[in-house]
Amino acid sequence: MTAPTNNPRASKSDSPIPESEEHQVTRRQFAKFACCSVLAMAAGRLGKDTLLARRVATEPMQIAGIGEIRVGGYKLFRYPTEDEPCILVRLAENRFVAYSQSCTHLMCPVSYQHENKQFYCPCHEGFFDAEDGHVVAGPPRRPLPEYPVETRGDKIWVLPPFDPVS
Repeated sequence: MTAPTNNPRASKSDSPIPESEEHQVTRRQFAKFACCSVLAMAAGRLGKDTLLARRVATEPMQIAGIGEIRVGGYKLFRYPTEDEPCILVRLAENRFVAYSQSCTHLMCPVSYQHENKQFYCPCHEGFFDAEDGHVVAGPPRRPLPEYPVETRGDKIWVLPPFDPVS
């Protein structure tokens, strides 16, 4: 058994990989890296598309009676699934709007501010116009997803969003 030395050349000469080859990559290592990278990117893309894809509602949903919501008031509901919070606002006597309650920046819940006729996201100071959901200020770049609203008799219904593809 040899005693350890402080000589750097001695330790390199004892290495099983010659110094000239220590930074080389074999074809097998490169192929493994390339395949794993492609699989990781594909899994990330598939996961993103699957998890963030908006579910499309196919049936209208009765939300409230007209008398339940005063002008300037709102009602929270979930549509098209129980995992998707939405907000219905009565802007005027005969004007109702419904939007996703999740901010388009980082999905924080927005709240309605009647005095400004805006939705406010407290996470990063985002503001959306209540009339059409467009961004007024802050980091969000996309408007709030809107759901068509219809009154039938004395009931308020939210309809599936218009899909121009189908």
